This record gives sequence, structure tokens and C-alpha cells, in this order.
Amino acid sequence: MKNPYKILGLVSLSILFNFQISVSQERVRENMINTYSKMYTLAKSVVVESPILKDGAYTYKCKENDIFVEIKNGYYYEYHPGKEYIKAVIDWKSEYQYKLIVVELEKRNAPLKIGSELSAEIVKVKGDQYYYTSVFNNKTRNGSFKKIR
Repeated sequence: MKNPYKILGLVSLSILFNFQISVSQERVRENMINTYSKMYTLAKSVVVESPILKDGAYTYKCKENDIFVEIKNGYYYEYHPGKEYIKAVIDWKSEYQYKLIVVELEKRNAPLKIGSELSAEIVKVKGDQYYYTSVFNNKTRNGSFKKIR
């Protein structure tokens, strides 16, 4: 009669080996999907040579408060009183149109959450004042930014 411990050991090694292969294959599949997703996103994105809102500082009024806005290195930062802020990726669709995708948020009572998308278009420029129309949750809003530096 064969040694049952040897057989049990061989079966255990076989199961372990198959498990490691399936885990490795799953990691390869996930990496391929992530790589494809990034390539697809890059292929779909539009490179806008000269967007109307340049890196810099802006401000706008909201309920008697001056809200400081900074556009820097592809990000949109909005600073509110009480150390509250919104950080979003700014994705330019054309020279005057962009989409904001919220990536960080520390703002009470905000209708936004991480992953929220807001579309906007600069409709008029008058000196340092940039007038826009934005759409969020199928609601349109008009407003303006003033460039301060």
C-alpha cells in the first residue's frame, strides 16, 4: 500500500501550484485591462494646444464670499472658507470647452462627490473676466471668473 502522506503531499502541491498559476493569470489579465483602458483613454482624449483658461489664479463670488480658484498642471483647485476645497482634473475638449472630474473633496453640503463630472464652456471673455455656462446633473448655471494673476 502506498504512503497516504506522500499522496496527500503531492495533491496539496498540485493544488497550490494550480492556485498560483490562476492568481498569476488573473494579475496578467487585470494588467492588460488597465493598460488597454489607459491606451483607450489616451486615444480618445483631445490635445488642446491653447485653452482659454491658462494656469493661474482666478476668483469668483459665491454667497458674499470670494472663492479662490487655481488652475495648475491639469488640475482645477477651488478653495472655500473654513479650509474646504475641491480638486478636479480639468479635461479640455476644445479651446473653450472643458470637463471637470472631482478627484478630492473636502466641502460640506456640496452636491459633488468624488468622480462627479461637470461640463463647462467659456462663452465670453471681457478683459480679465471669463463668463461661462456649466452643466451638472442636467442643471445649467451661468457665472464668471476673474483672473487675478
